[in-house]
Amino acid sequence: MSDMPFLTRQDEEFQMLLEVAEEYTRQQREKTAEKKSGDATEIVLRKYLLKRGFNVTLKPELKIQGSNKTINRIDSLLLKPRENPNEEKYTPDKVDMVIEIKNNGVAEQTTKIRKKFDEAREISENFRFAVIVLSERLLSRTPYKHAITEETLENKKYRVFTLIARRIWDRMYELPVANRMLENHELWKTGEWEKLLSYLRE
Repeated sequence: MSDMPFLTRQDEEFQMLLEVAEEYTRQQREKTAEKKSGDATEIVLRKYLLKRGFNVTLKPELKIQGSNKTINRIDSLLLKPRENPNEEKYTPDKVDMVIEIKNNGVAEQTTKIRKKFDEAREISENFRFAVIVLSERLLSRTPYKHAITEETLENKKYRVFTLIARRIWDRMYELPVANRMLENHELWKTGEWEKLLSYLRE
């Protein structure tokens, strides 16, 4: 099926998958305003990036305030050293990278991300860009049409890192489903997590 290794229970990416499912379940149980798995994915990935020492923002739906344009509803930002990660709005001189974090691709998402990144580049050509996708149907017999890829974003500066590959759709935000797919060898480790960490350190 693939040259990629199967995901294992010891892999950091699988722990992310479990924690996203737990966070999604918690949000539903507590009936919080943030109930979509995409929001749970942001929370968990942010935690893992912070654990690695990256100065990423702590709040969701961020803004970049340029001189004549404001970009809204950004998932995360990699800030320059010593900048305060607890703000909601940032000026361009404080930002290193604009980051979108997604559980998986859905309809129109690629178009929205490309538009957001294009608008951010109008504020500053110095920004770097990354999309982090927790898992995607990269190994389907027919390509998944809503997958977020560097080709569909149409700009070599817009990097995409998909951490887990799979062949089929399933309810990945449910713990029994994630565990079953792991045991059935239906999840693959892409190696993109390590590539993302290297890119963030550049």
